[in-house]
Amino acid sequence: MPVGEIENVSFKLFTILYYFHVRVVFVMSCRSLYGDNARKLSERTNEVTGQYAKVCVETAKEMGVAYIDLWSKMQETDGWQKKFLRDGLHLTVDGNEVVYEEVIKVFNEAGLSADKMPLDFPHHSKIDHKNPEIAFQQNICDASL
Repeated sequence: MPVGEIENVSFKLFTILYYFHVRVVFVMSCRSLYGDNARKLSERTNEVTGQYAKVCVETAKEMGVAYIDLWSKMQETDGWQKKFLRDGLHLTVDGNEVVYEEVIKVFNEAGLSADKMPLDFPHHSKIDHKNPEIAFQQNICDASL
C-alpha cells in the first residue's frame, strides 16, 4: 500500500478502534518477499519502512494516543539489522528486549505499571493453602502486599 494511502487507512482504523474502546498495541513491519518473489529486490526498504512509521507516529499524535516508534528506536543502534532482527523481519532476543522495554515505558507513563494496578485475585502470599477459598471470600485483592 502506498505511504499516502496508509495515512488515510491508519487514521480510519485507529478511529474506529478507539471509538469502540478497543485498546490495542500495533506492531507493524513490512512483510518480506517469499517464494519466487524472494529473488527480486524488495521495494520494502528501510527508508520506506521509516516513512510508514512516521505516518503512524503522526496519526497517533493527532489522535492523542500513546505510541512507540520502534523504527526510530532501532535506528539508534549501530548494526541494528543483525542485532535486533534475526532474518530481517523476526526479532532476536535483543529485539524483543527493545520492544518489551518500550512497551513497559509507555504503560508506566500511562499509569499502568503492574505494581500500581489493583489485583483481580488475592496475591498468592495471602492464600492459605489449607483453606484457599477463604482468601477469595475476603476483600484482600489490593495492590499493597
